Amino acid sequence: MESEIMGRANPGYVQWLEKQAMLTTSEKFSTVVSGTNLFWLGPYEKPRVEMMLNIAPVWLTFDAARTIPASTSSVALVLQSDSYLRTIQEIGIRGIHIESMRESGAIWGSPTVQRQLGDDTVSYLFSKGFGDEKSFDNFLRKANKRGMIVGDAVVPFATGRGADYFLSARGLESYKGLYCMIEVPRELWKNLPEITTRTRAVLVDDVSLRALRRARILPPPLVRESLEIPLTPLNWYATDVVQGLDGNGRRFVYLGHGSEARPVLNWNDPSKNARRLVSGSLIQQIGMLHAAMTSVSVSPLYGLEPSYPNADLTGLGVGDTAVQAARDIAQEVRRYGGWTFLQDNLPLPNIKAATESGVDFAVNHSFSTAAEYAYATGDASMLTQSLFTVLQMGIDQKRFINRIQPEPYIDFSFPFMFNPAQKRNSKMSKRYLEVVQQKMSVTGGDVFFHGSKLYLTPAAFVANVQGIRDYRKMTKEQRQSVSDGLTLLGHTQAMQPGIFMLSADELLGVLPLQAGVLEYSTEEDALRQNVAGAYDLTSRGGNNILSEIGLPKAPTVFDDLETEVRMVETFAGNMRRIIKLREALSMQTSTVVQIPKAKNRGVLIQVFQLSPKNSLKATAAVNVINFGELAAAEEFSLLKTLINGNVELEDLQTGEKVSQVHGEFSVSVPPRTARTYVVRSVEQVSNDLN
Repeated sequence: MESEIMGRANPGYVQWLEKQAMLTTSEKFSTVVSGTNLFWLGPYEKPRVEMMLNIAPVWLTFDAARTIPASTSSVALVLQSDSYLRTIQEIGIRGIHIESMRESGAIWGSPTVQRQLGDDTVSYLFSKGFGDEKSFDNFLRKANKRGMIVGDAVVPFATGRGADYFLSARGLESYKGLYCMIEVPRELWKNLPEITTRTRAVLVDDVSLRALRRARILPPPLVRESLEIPLTPLNWYATDVVQGLDGNGRRFVYLGHGSEARPVLNWNDPSKNARRLVSGSLIQQIGMLHAAMTSVSVSPLYGLEPSYPNADLTGLGVGDTAVQAARDIAQEVRRYGGWTFLQDNLPLPNIKAATESGVDFAVNHSFSTAAEYAYATGDASMLTQSLFTVLQMGIDQKRFINRIQPEPYIDFSFPFMFNPAQKRNSKMSKRYLEVVQQKMSVTGGDVFFHGSKLYLTPAAFVANVQGIRDYRKMTKEQRQSVSDGLTLLGHTQAMQPGIFMLSADELLGVLPLQAGVLEYSTEEDALRQNVAGAYDLTSRGGNNILSEIGLPKAPTVFDDLETEVRMVETFAGNMRRIIKLREALSMQTSTVVQIPKAKNRGVLIQVFQLSPKNSLKATAAVNVINFGELAAAEEFSLLKTLINGNVELEDLQTGEKVSQVHGEFSVSVPPRTARTYVVRSVEQVSNDLN
C-alpha cells in the first residue's frame, strides 16, 4: 500500500488515505450543524445534572473489543437479545455505556512493541466485530423501548496510527498540527535514531533528545514529567523517511501516549485540526447516532506545557489544557442534547474545575480507590478523609459517577491526593502505598504490582485480599466469599449520591488470564494484558473463545448472568436488591450532611438527607460500612435538623429497628458488611402499619 512511484508518494494511495481519514469525514459531519439552527437548539453552559439522575441513575459499562459475540454474529446484534436486555433491566440498569466500538490501529497491521487493546481508535466507523450503524441503531431502539439509554466514547486524545497519522507523516498541508508532531530538518537527521525494521517509528533516545533540544527542535521536558502523579508516560518517537506528494522525504518526531502506536492530538494548535476531528466524533455520536452520552478522557493533555528553570508548580494550572478540553467537549455535546462523563483519575481540584460549566459527571476515583484500600487493609480512615476533602472543596457529590473499580488497575499512588503546594500529601500517599503493598504481599499480591499500580480485576482483588491465589480451582465457599466481598464494595458505591455504574468485569466476576497466554514486551505489558481477557457478557458466545482483536476468553467466578440475577446470594442478585433500595431512597439526589466519627478504624459512617420524593417516606439514610475483619459496634447521634419528633433507625436489609437511647443510636455491623438504615418517625411507621 505504501509503494513509492517516481520518487514520490503514490497519489492514488494518498487519495485513498484521505477517504479513510477522520479529519476528512469530520468536514462532512460539520456541514450538518454549521450555519443551521441545530447549533442553537440546546443550552450549553450549565450541566443538566438532575435530568440525567432522573433518566438513568444506574449504568452498565463494558468493552466491545473484549466482548465475545455469537459465532455468526456481531456484538451489536447479540446485544439486541430480548433476554439480555431484560436481564440488564431487571438488575435496575438504565444506561448502557460501550467502549472501543470503533476501528482500531490493529487493522493497519502497524507493528508495535506493545499490544493494543482496542482503544487506539483510527476511524469513526464501527469495527467489523461490533457491527454496523444499522445494527447499532436497532440495539439503541430496543434499549430505549425498555427505558434504557446508550452511551458512547469520544475519539481518544491519543488515537491509533491510521489514515490521519499517515497523512500527517506525508506532510500534507491540511493535516499539519493535527498531532503533536514536528518535522526535523534534514541537516539534523544525523541526530535521529536509525530505523532498521518495518516498525514505522522508534523511541528517541536520550542522546538524540538532548541534541534536538539544543537545536530547539524539541521543547524542554514537559511539566507532567516533574509531577508526582504516575500518568501514562509521554515519549518522543521518530519516524523513518516518508515520501510526500511533492517528492520530498521527511522525518518527524511526535508524542506518543505510552507507546509509539498512540500519537497525541495537538488540541492547542492554531489549525484547530484536533478540535475538528473530535467535533466530528461528537456530531456523529450524539447528533447522528442518537447516543445520549459520550465518555471523555483528557489525561493525555495533562501537563503538556514545556517546563522552564524555576517554574512555579505550586498551583494546579498544569492541568488547564486538559480541563479546558473537557469543558469545550461538554459544551458542544450539550448543544446537541447529550451528556458527558469524565473518566480520568486527576487531582480533585482539576475534577472540580472540569465540572464547573464543563463535564456533566466525573468518575469518583477518590472514593473507589479509598474503598478498595479500606477493604484490603481494614482501615477506612482514608475513605473518611476523602469524603471530608470533597465536602470542604465544595464539589457536588451528585456530579460523581461511583464505581467499584474504574480502571483495569488500582492506582495506589492516589492521584486525587496530589497538591504541589502540600508536600505532606506526597509523603502521606507513599505511606498508604507501603501499607497496602505490605498487606497484599502477604498473599502474594506483590507479583501484580507495577510501581504503584495493582493490576487485578475486581473479583481477583477481592480474592487476593482473602488469600485466594488459585483462581481456577475455587471452591463453592470461596466463590461465595468473592461474591460477598464484591457486594460490600458494590453496596458502598451504590449508596452514594450521583450515578452508580457497574462493569461487565464485576457482574461476571472476570479473573485474570493465565500468565504467558499472550506475548508481551515488558512486565507491565504482561500485567496489563492479563486483566484484559475477553468475556461473554450476553451468554450467547457459544464455543467462541476469542474476541475480535484476538483476546482469549478469561475465566470467571460467576455463571450465566441471566441465571445469577435471579438468585438470592449471588453478586448480580445482591446488586439487583441494593439498586432497588437505592431507587426507593432516591439516593442519586441525596446529600451528605454528616460523617460521624467511628470508634472502629475499619468503619465508615455517612448520614444523607433524602429527597422528599423518596418512596419510603424517610427523612434521612445512614450508611454504616464495616471493612474490618471483626464485628463492629458503633454509637452516633444525628443532627437535630434530621430528627422530627421520636425517630428510629430501620435496617433496610434485616428490618431491625434501632431506637434512640439518650439521643444516640447503637448499631452492630458484622465483619466486612455494609448496612443502610433509614430514619423515620415512630408515628409515621405506626401509620404505615395501620
